[in-house]
Amino acid sequence: MEISWNQCGQAGWDYLSNLARAPMQQRWEYGATHAALGGQVHRAVIYQNGDPVALCQSICRKLAGLLNTSLATRGPLWLAPCDHARALALIRRTSPMPHPRAQLFTASDQALRLIPMMTPTTNAQLSLPVAMEFLHGKWRNSLKKAQTSGLRVRHIACPTKTLMTLLEVDQKQQGAKSYRALPAAFTLKWQQINPEALRLITVSISGCTIATALFILHGNTATYHIAHTTSAGRKLSAGRLALWRAFNDFTAQGLRQIDLGQIDTVNAAGLARFKLGTGAVATRLGPTVLAL
Repeated sequence: MEISWNQCGQAGWDYLSNLARAPMQQRWEYGATHAALGGQVHRAVIYQNGDPVALCQSICRKLAGLLNTSLATRGPLWLAPCDHARALALIRRTSPMPHPRAQLFTASDQALRLIPMMTPTTNAQLSLPVAMEFLHGKWRNSLKKAQTSGLRVRHIACPTKTLMTLLEVDQKQQGAKSYRALPAAFTLKWQQINPEALRLITVSISGCTIATALFILHGNTATYHIAHTTSAGRKLSAGRLALWRAFNDFTAQGLRQIDLGQIDTVNAAGLARFKLGTGAVATRLGPTVLAL
């Protein structure tokens, strides 16, 4: 087993991460955005018998001006069968990050000495295309009602001014509902690097916007990032109509999967039902662990 650090260019990384249907946090653009904000990124590709079997992007920071830390959120990604513990040990041992250092991964493998730092979460993963018959019955019926309610749906690259407004509203919503998302500065920087990657779906009636859904596209996958629906929009199921437009447009563009984000069936049961009603699969991620 061999490892190559920071030798794979964007085209090669995009090709490999598409093979793995990589999540946002392991995409080249995610690392490039972090780097543009002054951070450091290290990317590793692991080979076995000359073939790539894993890749891992780590976001690096320095804590208290002393300890170098790296976080490979939802990584490594596995491309082919291999010894996961050996691959993790190889990443840990050969990292170009200077000492003293601490390396964190999202991994469920317990063969390596791993100390859990954050508990696992569950995300809703939706494979594309989505067929109408695979939608949950209530979700499908509400969608059909929305389709006949005279609503206008638009799909555009998100303008900067609109994005800033969405982020301001989302910051308030995070505080009110006690959840966290990507920092607003990170999303704005991503848009500066690749404005076409941020896709906005709006639903309106009589010229008034009643639902918005913002997605971040990365390779052959996408992330459901921010959504807002007014009370009128909820009555007309405008949020479902926005998602349905996204599912069909992204399928036409060649996307294979959408991460609908974290679900919590205890504290946010309604939102969980909304996401899973699309036919998405509840996928339990590994814990964030410190590798020793």
